[in-house]
Amino acid sequence: PSARVPARAGPAAFMESEADEETPYVQQAVGWVVRLYSAAPLVSGQLDQVAPEGGSLQRVGDDAQFVREIAGRRYSVVERRFLLIPERSGALTVPPATFEGRGTGGFFDDLFGNRGGELRAQAAPRFLQVRPAPANAPQPWLPLHDLQLRYQSTPQELRTGSAATLTVEAVADGATAAQMPELQLPAIDGVQVFPDPVQADERFVDGRPRVKLTRRFSLVPSRAGQARLGGMRLQWWGVRAGPVRSASPPNSVSRSAVAPAKPPITEPSPTRRTFFALALITVWPSDT
Repeated sequence: PSARVPARAGPAAFMESEADEETPYVQQAVGWVVRLYSAAPLVSGQLDQVAPEGGSLQRVGDDAQFVREIAGRRYSVVERRFLLIPERSGALTVPPATFEGRGTGGFFDDLFGNRGGELRAQAAPRFLQVRPAPANAPQPWLPLHDLQLRYQSTPQELRTGSAATLTVEAVADGATAAQMPELQLPAIDGVQVFPDPVQADERFVDGRPRVKLTRRFSLVPSRAGQARLGGMRLQWWGVRAGPVRSASPPNSVSRSAVAPAKPPITEPSPTRRTFFALALITVWPSDT
């Protein structure tokens, strides 16, 4: 949870909301956090955050709960995380988050005139200025904070007719799996490539989404000789570090020798084995 002290420290209950980026690009994944502060434990309640017009909003993970002391007063805090994706450029108004519920008796009974601990709170509306995709942006449009590509494993040997495994990993800071382009190897002359389904691990880190994609490829050479393993490359737009950027695995281009297939180990046919056995039998003359 953030260590920033809320501006409204002091009331019995209040709410706040914030984005990890105030001026995002269109279709950029924005981390949106709503926090409810309560001076007494909650018995029940409903926390709502309406999606803005011109953007999509999706809840991410489970609520986090912790205690924070503000201006000498202890608050129970409920933190709820969302993924906000602006769908068009221009001003984006995010409606206020609201809460209606009940707190424990005593303090709330006195505060609300003996109404059984009813509790209401509302955050202030927030305003984001959404930037359009730049004219020179690469396609597909991929606005990110960072992108790293690497080979988890590479084949030790290539042999005709046999499958070898190559595993690629991509880690994107500021995107979900649905926003990422498909991980594909460039065509390899003389080698058939069979990809497995992509494995995705999505998390919420530093207030925004982060995804790790892993994909295995089976490489089956069709002839002996040399195979050139070309480099995978993804272009993306740095939302804070500037213009078009490119990610590729280290040492991504190499040549590998493809050995011919190992000759099969054959056994004599049943007929040959029988003939060989009979040839070793010694026939002794009869005494009669």
